[in-house]
Order: sequence, then C-alpha cells, then structure tokens
Amino acid sequence: MIQGMGIIGVCIVMLIEGSSLPFPGVFILVSYGAVSHLNCNQILFTAVLMAITYTISSFIPYYISSALQKKIPKKFQKGIEKAQCLFQRFGVWTIAFTRPFSIGNYISYVAGLCKIPRWKYSILTFIGIYPWSIAVLFLGKSYLTFVYEINKQFSYSTSVLYPVGIMLIVLLFLLVSMKCWYRYRANMKE
Repeated sequence: MIQGMGIIGVCIVMLIEGSSLPFPGVFILVSYGAVSHLNCNQILFTAVLMAITYTISSFIPYYISSALQKKIPKKFQKGIEKAQCLFQRFGVWTIAFTRPFSIGNYISYVAGLCKIPRWKYSILTFIGIYPWSIAVLFLGKSYLTFVYEINKQFSYSTSVLYPVGIMLIVLLFLLVSMKCWYRYRANMKE
C-alpha cells in the first residue's frame, strides 16, 4: 500500500504534517523510503516536493494564529510578548532549527502570533524541513537494506536452530503446564 501511494501520497502526508495535525507521518515516510527503491537523485527531488508541500501547508496554523491574535484574552497577551521576545533573542532561525523536531509543527502558531514576515517564514520553514525530508527517505532506504542483510545472514546461520528452538519452547510449555496441573490436582484433594 505504501509503495503504491507514490509521490502524491507522500505530498498528502506532508500536507497533514505541515498543518500541525497529530499524525504519524514520519513512520509512513520512512516506510515509503524503504519500499520505493529511489536512487539518490530521486530522493533529493522527492525531498524538494515534500518540503514545498510542508511549507505551503504550514501556513494553515500560521494564518490561524495570526487571525486569532486579536481574540486572545488579555491575560494570555503576556505569553505572546514572551514568545516575541524569544524570537528577538534567538532569532527567527528558530523556525528552521525546530522543524525536524516535534515542536517544529507548532512553531508555526508562534510565528503567526509574532507576525514574522511570510517570505521569511516560508524560506526558513523550507530550510528546516528539507534536510529532514532527505534524512527520513534515506533512513527508510538504509533501514531496509540493513534489515534485509541481517535477516539473510541470520537465516543462513540459524536454519538448523529454528526447529530445535521451537521444540525447546514447546517442551518447556508442556513441563510448566504439567507442573501447574499437578499443583491444581493436589490443592483439589486437600
């Protein structure tokens, strides 16, 4: 199913991720990287499409928070001012630096509240999410290769041990079951 979703499915996953909805997109993207058999150039191109899609959809929380800023009660205005101070202290580069982490989805709200210029916000979002997109696809690709090699070597070296291991587990289960049955019978006689 994941292999069949193609680049359109990957873009849909990135749309959901960028909109800051709780969604396990990273697992789907790693799996896509594992089963898609992309070469390096295709990974780089796919990552560009992923980053563009994410950047576009990250404007949803940006605009929501920007529009709701005037409707926020006065007691929360202090928190907004603190967020604006953080952006002034650490710079708007926090938008790029936080994108690979879970807080990256929610930095969009803070950026909207702090009225970060849209052009700067979009560039920093792209800069932050593009390396993450490459890493996720490469992780999937390398993980599949690693697991395949481990399984291949393990199956060759343990082909005789499988039946022996299964027999030992069954024997152990029978011994424990018999012991429990004898204890049950002994308690019933008392």
